[in-house]
Amino acid sequence: MFLQNCFLLLMCLWFGSCVSQQKYNSLLIARDNMELKATEYSISLAQERTRAINLSKKNKDLNRQFAQTNLNNQRMSRELDRLVSDESELVFEHVQLTSKYEDMQDYFEIVLNDCDKTRIEIARKDRRLQIKEDSLLKVLINLQLLEENIRQRENSSIVLSQFDSASINTLYGNVSRELNNLISSGFRISKISHGVQISVDETVIFVRGSLNVTAKGQEVIRHLAIALNAQPNIEVLVLGHTDRVKVSRKTKYLTDNWDLSVLKAAAVTRALADAKLDPRIITASGRAAYDPMVSNNTQAGRNKNRRIEINIYPKIPGQANLQMDRKTN
Repeated sequence: MFLQNCFLLLMCLWFGSCVSQQKYNSLLIARDNMELKATEYSISLAQERTRAINLSKKNKDLNRQFAQTNLNNQRMSRELDRLVSDESELVFEHVQLTSKYEDMQDYFEIVLNDCDKTRIEIARKDRRLQIKEDSLLKVLINLQLLEENIRQRENSSIVLSQFDSASINTLYGNVSRELNNLISSGFRISKISHGVQISVDETVIFVRGSLNVTAKGQEVIRHLAIALNAQPNIEVLVLGHTDRVKVSRKTKYLTDNWDLSVLKAAAVTRALADAKLDPRIITASGRAAYDPMVSNNTQAGRNKNRRIEINIYPKIPGQANLQMDRKTN
């Protein structure tokens, strides 16, 4: 429309006045230039409108993104607050755990020190136990030799034939008088084929389940030593007896009732020697469960079979005694 108006204006001017051809051409050129610029302006305007529409869309998108960003910021702010709170709690827990760890380190050091002391004590006890076991082994070997000597003595008809019943009666009377106050259900004195036998229940002498002699047992053994020291020319055989219940707590030198019976006899022999009975006249041996007084089928029977027998024999001049021959330095 603008171009048409311009063209009409020019035509009016041309027809209304006399213009030269040159001027007319200039006007045409000017018109063409104006039309070209108008076209350019129209294109530019359309482009600007398109750009404006695009910018409007971008603005809306940016507004939505901004709103979403605000929401994200709020959510992240809340998350940050929570993390800060969690961090405070974690710091507090860390302080507590550090304190507990330090306490545990102190306790662990104490436990380690106690373990070291315990290991040292165990090693010391192991050494003492080894010494005792070595000593016990020597005793057991000697006892086995003595037991063999006893069997040979008991099987010798020459020795048995020389026992004098009158001597046995005298020995029985003397020992009975000396030990009359000790006679009870657990302490018995009787004659045997070649001497006198004192039978003592295990509970009278030993702590239950142990080789340790009780205070009462020490007193009984002291009276026995006094009574036996009053008898001239005797030999003493200490025999240990068990029931048939197997040994439950085995050691290197205690594997069965043979070992147990010998060890109990050895304990009584040692106690008699400590009570001043001449150890040269004492022999210790064990019969395990193979010489019971009564049946082992009941508890009462087993209790009665667990005993110590002290056999006293008159010593026969010219005969070797129950001890192994020893050289005197």
